[in-house]
Order: sequence, then C-alpha cells, then structure tokens
Amino acid sequence: MRLFGIVIWAALLAAVLAVGCAQDSREEHGPGTTESLSTVPESQARQEMAPKEETARASAPGGETAEGEAAEASFTAAPEMNGGSEGAADGIREVRFGKYEGYERAVVEFDSGAAPASQVPVWSLSSPTGEGYARISFPGLDSASETEGVFGSSILDNFYVVRAPGRGMFVDIFAAGAFQYRVTELSDPGRLVLDYRPASVDLSFPIPVQTNRTVLFEPREGEAITSPLRVSGYSRNFEASNAMVLRDPRGNVLAQETVLSNDWTETWGYFEASLEFPAFEGQATLGVGTGSPRDGSFEGVEIPVTYGGG
Repeated sequence: MRLFGIVIWAALLAAVLAVGCAQDSREEHGPGTTESLSTVPESQARQEMAPKEETARASAPGGETAEGEAAEASFTAAPEMNGGSEGAADGIREVRFGKYEGYERAVVEFDSGAAPASQVPVWSLSSPTGEGYARISFPGLDSASETEGVFGSSILDNFYVVRAPGRGMFVDIFAAGAFQYRVTELSDPGRLVLDYRPASVDLSFPIPVQTNRTVLFEPREGEAITSPLRVSGYSRNFEASNAMVLRDPRGNVLAQETVLSNDWTETWGYFEASLEFPAFEGQATLGVGTGSPRDGSFEGVEIPVTYGGG
C-alpha cells in the first residue's frame, strides 16, 4: 500500500507540472496565437491604413519631413519640394488615381529592374504660383510603363510622363483649377503620393494647350510675344518631328522651324526652339505640330498671339 501511495503522489505531481508549463507557454505567445502565425510588419500596416490615417514620411514645406504629420495641416501652396533616395528605382511602374472626401490623389509607383522598387527615388516638385499644374522631376529614372492618362475629375485632370532634357524624366499633373497639395513617400513598394484639394483663388496663367500628340508650354494662348520667341513643350509626333510656323493676320509666314523632341517611341519627348520674326500688327497664329502621315494635313496646336515689341 505504501508503494502504491508513492506512485499516486508522483503521478499527481507530474500532472501539476505539465499544466504549469502549458500556462507559461500560452502567456509567452499571447492569447489565441501559435508559433506558426505570421504578422504584418508595423511599417506596412501603417501604409495600408485609410488615407487620413497614413503616418508614413510626409514632406512638409521647404523639403523638411515629419513623422505622422496631421493630414489637414500638411496641404500647402509651396512652389517647390523634394525628397527620395538615390538609386532607389529606375522606372515608373504605374500612375493611379483615387478620390476621397475633400481631396483627390495621384499615386506614382516605381520599378527597380523588373520588380517593384522598395523605396521612392530622388524627386523634386515644382508648382509655379498661379499655374494649374505640378511638375515632378525624377533625375534617376529612364523608363516608364505608363506615359499619359486622364483623371477627368473635379480637381485632377490628366498627366503626362516626359523624357526630360539632359537626363531623367518628369511627370506633369494638370489640375482643373488652382489647388493646394501635399506629398507623401511610402515604401514596400515605393510610391510617391500627391494629394490635391481646390484653392479659392484664380489661376494667373492659362493651362498649356494640349492635343492628342502635342502639349505647348511656351508661349501661352493670347500672349504678347517678342523676337526671339522661345517655344517649348513636349510631343509624341511621328519620328519626333515638331514643325513650328508663325503666321501674320493675313496668313503670311513670319517664321518657321522644325525641331526634334528627345523621344517619341517610349514616352513623350521634350522640345524647345527659338524663333526670330519681324514686327507685325494684329493677331498672329503660332502652329506647333506635324503633318499627318496619312494625308499631310496639319496635326497639332494652334494658338493666337500678339506682338509685344512696342
């Protein structure tokens, strides 16, 4: 009997120790978890929150950055911003659009080789006062999967991806009127987020004239011009050819030149030229474009200009 009691006591002691170990294991892993459960990294979880809750690195006016900057406080009319990491990407993978309460969003996602980039490449943004567009320059990029698109919303209108003069690329985003904006960098994958909301002021300059294959930045419609006249913009004309013709009110040619843009097969190509012309009276017409490959008819931009030489 004594031996039997010792055996019973030892069995009870082993059961108590097993229950205690199991309880310690549950406390270590937390309620309802197992060793095989995978969790989303904290940084990724922040990026997947709703737009107003995003707390990734936000660019403040002057190029400074702030963690978790309040969404409403970060909208600005600053003419310039910059950021990004050197060598983080080599191309533009996608440009997306989203609409939220009180603002609209454009998202630029990047490539690194054949895979999504994990970070945002070096960028600089210029939004000249009184203009209805923002230009985001990416000096380290050389390719793009998307080159243009229409947002067609109440604030954001459309965008173009352009081969920059010198090196790199830039993205022009056009708005339907004056705006304020904020810029946010997100990682894994690398995305540059631009939020726009309307501003209660008038634009000082007309939006650059756009057609299917030509966008004319200089001069603007109705502008008073002097000689020499700087003409600039970007296009996707056949063989990168851009014919420029300035005609007086009677249709006589005052100046003409043909220049090549720096791309037309992979993305929009930038061009610029200088036209010299004599004084004229009345309203002249500047045409920039190319001849149709089908029948030779003019395809491009035509705008009225006046002489401002005194």
